[in-house]
Amino acid sequence: MGRMADVKTNGHVVWDLTSPNSNDERNDYFALGDSLPPFSLLTSDEDRERKAEAFSPGTYHVVMTPDSFSSLPEYADDAVEKSRSKSASECRSSAANSPTSAVRSECSVRGEDPNVVILKTFEDVTRRSPSNGKLSKFSPTSEISDPFCNLSLSPIFTSLPSPDVKAEEISFLDPRLDQQAQDSTLFSHFRHVVWRQLFPHDHRLADSSGSDSHFMTLSVDFLEQEAIHFPPLSHAMMAVSALSLSHSGTGHNVDALQYYQQAFPSLQVSLRNNDDLVSDGLFLTHFLLLIYEIAAAEPHGSNLWSHHISRLLHIAFLRREKYGQEPHPFILWWVSHIDLYALFSGAGTGEFVRAVIDHQMLPGSESLLYPNAPEGYSVIYSDEHESLPIIMRLYHDTFRLAAQLGFLASQLRHDKQNLPFAEFNERSQEISDLRLAFSRLWESPDVAFLHQHQDSLPRRSREIMQQSATLYHACQLFSYSSMWPRQRVDGEYSSDGEIDHHATEILRLAERTTHTRRADRHFLVFPLFLAGATASASGLKMMAMELMTSMEDEEDGMGRNAATTRAILQVVYERQLERLMRVGHTFDVDWSDLMAQEGLQMVNFGF
Repeated sequence: MGRMADVKTNGHVVWDLTSPNSNDERNDYFALGDSLPPFSLLTSDEDRERKAEAFSPGTYHVVMTPDSFSSLPEYADDAVEKSRSKSASECRSSAANSPTSAVRSECSVRGEDPNVVILKTFEDVTRRSPSNGKLSKFSPTSEISDPFCNLSLSPIFTSLPSPDVKAEEISFLDPRLDQQAQDSTLFSHFRHVVWRQLFPHDHRLADSSGSDSHFMTLSVDFLEQEAIHFPPLSHAMMAVSALSLSHSGTGHNVDALQYYQQAFPSLQVSLRNNDDLVSDGLFLTHFLLLIYEIAAAEPHGSNLWSHHISRLLHIAFLRREKYGQEPHPFILWWVSHIDLYALFSGAGTGEFVRAVIDHQMLPGSESLLYPNAPEGYSVIYSDEHESLPIIMRLYHDTFRLAAQLGFLASQLRHDKQNLPFAEFNERSQEISDLRLAFSRLWESPDVAFLHQHQDSLPRRSREIMQQSATLYHACQLFSYSSMWPRQRVDGEYSSDGEIDHHATEILRLAERTTHTRRADRHFLVFPLFLAGATASASGLKMMAMELMTSMEDEEDGMGRNAATTRAILQVVYERQLERLMRVGHTFDVDWSDLMAQEGLQMVNFGF
């Protein structure tokens, strides 16, 4: 303000202390981040950021001194570095069971002010930066030799440049380029590559410049216009674009994390009134930040995906109250899919899916596919009228049953530990009712006819039918194998035949898409994992691993979820082989419990 006469703070929700900045909705939005322990007890930079987000700037302070950086390779020779790394490792190990002692080992509190911490060791925050090709805790030479597979445990990233991008469209990034040139390159990459990865491109909607048609309610042009008026959306777009560009196989190494981190303080100062809380800009910002978190996820890394899911749910409720219905229902579908697969994997509780279903906010089948017209309905072409609406309803109904199955599994896992056997056994009978509901849905005459003649269907009808069938078989497979620990041991009859049948169908569907380079093959990642983890036949296990590897080799998306998921599947195979050699079967190896024991998480949707 001293340098620039035009800067004003009047009415600003952060910098004008006289402003009525305590309106209930804004406080409610930020209060979601204020459920953490006191600032001095937090042990990671991510948690400190979440805590600080709920308060005005300047409330909390993290101080670093030269000693904080002394252990970095730039400032220490190899001998000193090894000594300090060993000491730090021992310190962390001894403090692992006590959050308070852990934070004391890494930082100190200044005086008696619990809102100021002095870091003794600089925290390396590259966990969400572009991968260097290796996943933590997995050695590149680690292999297992077993009946299931014989593949390297650590994925090797050999991705190809996206076929949608011409070399002249994307400028090569160079450290000497100024920030404006780099931002311009990232926006170009978002428009020509990222957008088509998120929303599969259809040639019938493209003009010569590659942008979407003017009649669509959600397009890349629309996002760019929103980003002009809402800066956090611009940071989110560049973060996702930088992550994608770093994985594009073109040799770029862009620090995506810097753009991601810029979005949070930008959100603090951009939410000025109630209209901002229901704006498309805020809704799409958290959607893209969620995409970033999932695309950058690693098996042993911390992740803020649930933070953005909660934000999106809160914003969705506010938007329905204002607009009556969500103007961009396709985004609700996207987030619901992510939350459903997180529920299946055990990484999430299904908070978002449960809320949108319970409050009648799950969009109808008519809004399932992109692109959407201004009314929110999916665009259906003349050759699709006889098939696509029926198949979209089929997928919608299958999705709702899948959510019920996921919620039941979550409940049964809890009940298995807390209810007497007879009571638990009665509750588990609900699985049969859901299987019957799935069968009635898929054996109806219309569905049976389309399923039998899917090879002659229009392209989009055929693809959504494949996606529907994959979800159906994944649900059936899940119901026979993964509803609670030791389900296959407790069962009254052997379910191997049903399990291998549904695993075979998932593998067959995945194989059919191997050479099509569908932009939306992300729906196959978790079903392939489940097929490999539960199949009893070693040949099926090998095929699941091979198909996942082929997807990994073909990946040109924003992240490396197929590689991450394959690495987790190999850990499951190792444990199953161990049990096979010891007791002669693998039925008591529960992949969900194993992931919890190993500190693994599978929050992905195939990016």
